[in-house]
Amino acid sequence: MKGDSFYKLNINKNYNFRGIFGIPVTPFNTDDSLDKKSLEKIIHFTIENGCNGIVMPVMASEYQTLTDLERKTIIKKTVQITNTRIPVVAGVTGNSNFHSLELAKFSEDTGVDAIIAMAPFNSPTNFKEIFSFFELLSNNIKIPIFIQNHSIGTPLNAKELSMLCEKLDNVKYVKEETKFAGQVSSSLIKKSKRNDCLGIMSGFSGRFLINDYKRGICGCMPGSHYGDIHSKIWNLLEQKKEDEAREIYNRLLPLINLENLYGISIFKEVLVRRGVISGATVRSPGKILLDKYDYEELKTLLESISDLFTWKI
Repeated sequence: MKGDSFYKLNINKNYNFRGIFGIPVTPFNTDDSLDKKSLEKIIHFTIENGCNGIVMPVMASEYQTLTDLERKTIIKKTVQITNTRIPVVAGVTGNSNFHSLELAKFSEDTGVDAIIAMAPFNSPTNFKEIFSFFELLSNNIKIPIFIQNHSIGTPLNAKELSMLCEKLDNVKYVKEETKFAGQVSSSLIKKSKRNDCLGIMSGFSGRFLINDYKRGICGCMPGSHYGDIHSKIWNLLEQKKEDEAREIYNRLLPLINLENLYGISIFKEVLVRRGVISGATVRSPGKILLDKYDYEELKTLLESISDLFTWKI
């Protein structure tokens, strides 16, 4: 419940959760095994391309296809390579409350700066159970917790999100990506009392980044494959140069639309073409194969924004 532990925590460590927090994919070899060399490259890439933070393994990292050993390997490697240069947020969504708690404790012990979680969603649930889930996490770790509010689970409204942030010491941030997420974010910002919800980040590949920024979000968590471009847009917004930000945003939007159709298959193909990872293997279930027309369209669209890439081989 509410106490002073969170505020003492903030005195001890300066958490700056603002900006573009990139999500790296999890690279696999053609036999579906973890490609550890490409994993190291994409972590370096996410840091070097201008992202303000790094988040993994989560949905864009295919967390649901990973073993616990693989998840822990990824978290350890991310903390090691990042080496405090930017904040690390570890995804700990699990199959049960106990599963998520075990991953959360491991992540904190490994040195991450925060965790992000959805309540387990493999069975129907309700707000009482969701509250108990986040209460369990908050009572057992001392680092900030992001609520991932996503339609795939049990979507929470602004009042429920505000209550979680108000009542639980370490639940302080929200990644909002339910239907009409912008309006939920605006409502949550209005409802939150001082120090309850410290920030809201958007998702959806940055599809509504400018709209969300104007509503008062503190950042966005897109895939890191366009981290340099998303960071450009964010930095221009911070400099109050909306017209310039919108010009870049409009150029990127066709690629965001394409990945909205094909998801991680596009993320990985972009990263292969940018020279970051060795292959675009996606694990099943959920694998979507591209055809020759998709590859041609992706090639054309990438060429149209190539001048915006600041990270190059």
